[in-house]
Amino acid sequence: MVQLDKPDDFLIATGESNRLQDFVDAVFAAHGLNWRDHVETDPAFLRPTDIAISRGDPTKAKEKLGWQASHKMRDVARLMVEADTKAHAGS
Repeated sequence: MVQLDKPDDFLIATGESNRLQDFVDAVFAAHGLNWRDHVETDPAFLRPTDIAISRGDPTKAKEKLGWQASHKMRDVARLMVEADTKAHAGS
């Protein structure tokens, strides 16, 4: 991106569809936990405008940069947990 002659915006994404629940599940699973044992939900706080499922389209990054994701969402969640755990190990 920084080597382009002209600045541009790119969406860096896997291109796969995921629910927020899937991400939460992956993060808790990386800790060996079931999120349902630790999270309470209240339908009264759900908004009809909230995004239920999201997916980023990385086509432009692939076409213009030759970039594509090498990890899926579950891998990224696990790697984030591992990095955070390592960073706080000495705290």
